[in-house]
Amino acid sequence: MKSFITIGLLLNCFLTLNAQVLETFQENGKYGFRDRSNKTVVIKPSYDYADNFEEGYARVQKNGKVGYIDILDNVVIDLKYTRGSSFSEGLASVELNGKSGFINAKGEVIIPFKYESTESFNEGLAEVKNNGKHGFIDPKGKEVVPLIYDDASSFNGILTVKLNEKWGCIDKTGTVIIPIKYPQMILFGEDENTTRVELNGKVGVIDKTGKETIPIKYEDVQGYGDGNKYVQLKGKWGIVNASGEILVPITYKTLREVYDLEY
Repeated sequence: MKSFITIGLLLNCFLTLNAQVLETFQENGKYGFRDRSNKTVVIKPSYDYADNFEEGYARVQKNGKVGYIDILDNVVIDLKYTRGSSFSEGLASVELNGKSGFINAKGEVIIPFKYESTESFNEGLAEVKNNGKHGFIDPKGKEVVPLIYDDASSFNGILTVKLNEKWGCIDKTGTVIIPIKYPQMILFGEDENTTRVELNGKVGVIDKTGKETIPIKYEDVQGYGDGNKYVQLKGKWGIVNASGEILVPITYKTLREVYDLEY
């Protein structure tokens, strides 16, 4: 029994590693796969659409139906779904008969088809929607964050949610960490701990706890990353550091004047 398990694991590793060297290409309106390095065709173009391999399998579409193949072009999950995502964290989001759920790499239904829509798993949670409301579930299908939000997204470990036309952020247990009071979606860039926000017509910067690192009092704030920012107040521009302390007086008429400074 152990030998069969070992062979299965080795085969899965082989397929996964080799899938990483393949990329999709299009020819005469059909999709296939080729080697990333030498562009040798590995799977002839025969699909209406195809995604790159993820976790050893690729999502393919033909005649309006979606299924999954391995690197040998074996259909491992029948092309019978009306929609599907690439595999992520062992599961793929698929749609059948107007409802969405999740399957594993064997095609087994892990989370029943009961949602209006579902998104791929990311850091242990997946966004789901029913009756126009959004929430998040875990890989076992448990609704960790209730389906009470008007919209939702997951970005870099933060769950961004919308309720009553306002945006804020919650953690993976559903606890509010950034008050749901902002008119625009809260987005944190990769490896960034702060983001620009607007409130009551004023602009500032907050961190992932909701703390104002640069007060929300400016007419505009520009700049990337967590460092210094260009700020505008009463029509004039200057520079503040990540803590909101003024480095360059806010006295310049144009942002270009500030760009040209040495600081």
